[in-house]
Amino acid sequence: MSDEFDDAIDPIATSPGVGAAAPATGRAARLLARLYGSANLALRTRLVACLLRPLGSLGVAAVAAGAFTVVLSRRGAGGLGVAMADVAEFSKDQVAELARFVEQVSPEALQQAAGLVFENSVGVGAFTASVALLLALELRRASTAARGRTPPDQAAGA
Repeated sequence: MSDEFDDAIDPIATSPGVGAAAPATGRAARLLARLYGSANLALRTRLVACLLRPLGSLGVAAVAAGAFTVVLSRRGAGGLGVAMADVAEFSKDQVAELARFVEQVSPEALQQAAGLVFENSVGVGAFTASVALLLALELRRASTAARGRTPPDQAAGA
């Protein structure tokens, strides 16, 4: 059963602004997922905790088909409590989806996650350190590009 909207072109998907922002968002998330995949279990736990910190309960439940809701039962007065056993169950794809979501909510959390590797460099291999450096450079490039763009309402002189 089809209707008249099946052949309609989506103006939002074809606008030039959407296509330019999507690759940058995906690149930082992929780099963070690689960082997660090459890190040891202790660093993985800190990375996931850092990414989950800015999210509320609904945000945690909404991302990666609810994979991170396990963490909600450990929420205490000090915030989220991420167990190492739980982190071992998360895949790189789930962490990449979490990173894409967190980048939209709080880009500073991604910068803090990259900083965790630099602060705790003991036991981190050269590959992990290089991925963390690439992530930091990508986040810096994305933040300068975002500052250079003016919102549409300001560009119109409103």
